[in-house]
Amino acid sequence: MSSRYAHCPDLRWAVMDMRSLTFPDASFDVVLEKGTLDVLLVEETDPWHVSPRGAAAMHRVLAEVSRVLRPGGRFLSITFAQPHFRIPHYAQEAFGWSLRHTACGDTFHYFVYIMCKGQPLDPHHLALGRQLGRPPPAPPPLFTMAEDEDEDEDFLHAIEL
Repeated sequence: MSSRYAHCPDLRWAVMDMRSLTFPDASFDVVLEKGTLDVLLVEETDPWHVSPRGAAAMHRVLAEVSRVLRPGGRFLSITFAQPHFRIPHYAQEAFGWSLRHTACGDTFHYFVYIMCKGQPLDPHHLALGRQLGRPPPAPPPLFTMAEDEDEDEDFLHAIEL
């Protein structure tokens, strides 16, 4: 990248582990990631129930982003991960940022999440963040039979197949 952008002498390139950044605290006004966080969850078998290992990896990286972000700074995350999967990870009080998102694209949506360091999370996002790692509530029954319904009723006959 240094040779490719040699015409931009003010650009600096650094290679490091995103889980342990070597930048000092409060170094950046903006942190931008596009799909980088997705690799942390690529081995997850169920996006609705992220493993403790996956959640811990995501938390570690986001804690580093929060650490290097200046107060008032912005973290922008661009991903195909839908809000119901990603917001619980971003909405952790410990990161000290607010959260909003927008969907982009016409038929195949991607999402831009914007966090602002030093702003509080809204109560809805805070509640979603607190659900991370907890077992999901039991789903409501798909069908409840009224007391006067006959369990032996022939449903296929009733719909005249």
